[in-house]
Amino acid sequence: MPTTHPAPIMVTGARGFLGRHVVKSLQRRGLPVRPLGRQDGDLRDTATAERVLTGADTVVHLAADVGGVGYLKSCPGRAFHDNYALGLNVIRAAIRGGVRRLVLAGTPCSYSGDAALPLAEEALLEGVPSGDTGTYGYAKLATSLAAATLCDGLPTDTVTVIPSNLYGPGDAFDETRGHVVAALIRKAVLAAELDEGSFEVWGDGSATRDFVYVTDVAEGIATVVTTAEAFAGATFNLGSGRETSIREIATIVAAAAGSGVRPRFRADKPVGYTRRVMSVDHAAERLDYVASTGLVEGIRQTIAWLHAAGHVATWVAAARQDAGAATIRRAA
Repeated sequence: MPTTHPAPIMVTGARGFLGRHVVKSLQRRGLPVRPLGRQDGDLRDTATAERVLTGADTVVHLAADVGGVGYLKSCPGRAFHDNYALGLNVIRAAIRGGVRRLVLAGTPCSYSGDAALPLAEEALLEGVPSGDTGTYGYAKLATSLAAATLCDGLPTDTVTVIPSNLYGPGDAFDETRGHVVAALIRKAVLAAELDEGSFEVWGDGSATRDFVYVTDVAEGIATVVTTAEAFAGATFNLGSGRETSIREIATIVAAAAGSGVRPRFRADKPVGYTRRVMSVDHAAERLDYVASTGLVEGIRQTIAWLHAAGHVATWVAAARQDAGAATIRRAA
């Protein structure tokens, strides 16, 4: 049963990949949404967080300092400090502002590398996050635990959602900070457009992940926001519930990119955890959640969006310019 929202739903990180889709999902339901981004203030500052979130009925906290495995491996201290500071300041602001519900975005990195598969929410406190993404996982897990503890007995209801590996239109298609699928798509599309024949894939292809289309997760979060019953610190995995190897996703991306490109695997590059897949039974039972977009269709839609938005043309022009400059330097 949905509930009403006399005050706005504030979404931090609303101009990020997931944030944009969450805002759209809430707006489609006719809800008052106030998108918040970096230009609205640095939430790592306590006073700024309280000012920015004043008057909110519900806060959906999606703001984070995050990227792919390579990025998180390069700055483990920052990954913990900045993300925990963001989370703790948002929790404090929500409590002091009398926010009705605080929705936090967690990460699969919070699960221990030894946790049984599929990853179930009750396993979050079994073992510790580790590996190249461990400090980021610690920060997100600590934020959720702090929220559940500090808000216990208070009017602010807390809930955490854990999206699995997101992909889709609007992602940051960056080779360093991009998500797995976004980075692969950019490499594959460029290889196809430039007739390069192949594109680089980190790892030997055997690692697995749970890939989920971004709009499916956004709809799940919108349902969490509009559900009347209290969650009291509960956590919900929002993934596909399907284990997919990097080799399989790279093959799907290659086929969608066209021109006969193929993946070229680099076993010397980091890949993070060997296997990851999440149980979505809890979300299906309490939220009627389902990830309805299949990988082939989702990848196709994402690449079509990239072409329509002009991103592919921009990438190709930049790559050709760089290649021309390199030729000139070699000639000199």
